Amino acid sequence: MKRVVIIGAGGHGREVADILRHQSQNGNGLSLLGFIDENRTLHHQTVDDLPVLGDWSWFDGVDRSEVAVICGLGSPQITKRLAQRASSIDLDFVNAISPLAHVSPFARLGQGIVMFPHAIANTGTFLGDHCILNVAATISHDTKLGRYVNINPGVHLAGNVSVGEGSYIGMGAKVIQGMSIGEWTVVGAGAVVTAELQANVTAVGVPAKVIKSREEGWYE
Repeated sequence: MKRVVIIGAGGHGREVADILRHQSQNGNGLSLLGFIDENRTLHHQTVDDLPVLGDWSWFDGVDRSEVAVICGLGSPQITKRLAQRASSIDLDFVNAISPLAHVSPFARLGQGIVMFPHAIANTGTFLGDHCILNVAATISHDTKLGRYVNINPGVHLAGNVSVGEGSYIGMGAKVIQGMSIGEWTVVGAGAVVTAELQANVTAVGVPAKVIKSREEGWYE
């Protein structure tokens, strides 16, 4: 049985813990150990009935072959940093897939994926490593998400949409068929994307219009 540690004990991490608990009730062979967090004031506290074990140094004293992790933060930039750190010390990742989510047997999922209740990944879809598909978010046929993408609650992506690495799609946004969103782009809550968006921009409104551009690599 894999013992799982959640990286981050904040609100998102606690929601990930709930999903993993629900999974374990269905006999997925996972056992929740607790959280690690860089906030020292949380160390040795109990959060939603799980201990905050400490910071990254906690892994120094365990057999890492018996422990797996998952990132419990919603920021694509922070998730990338944490996932890379976990990989650098040879930790494996698990997926947290709510039993109330729907995953087509013809969808492909990377590692470290989080899918919340009532999220849908339809046929031909692809979720890159460490993607988040939040509550009641849907991605239609053949839509592709790059690594670290965060799809917020109530977002709907039509078929054949492409979302680049690290992009953040705000709550309730919609993207029409066949559109492409570049890497590390932010789409505001409630926006409707009707034209392609380049990398490293922020777009808001109906239809979505670019209001900010950033230099490549701003997220590092």
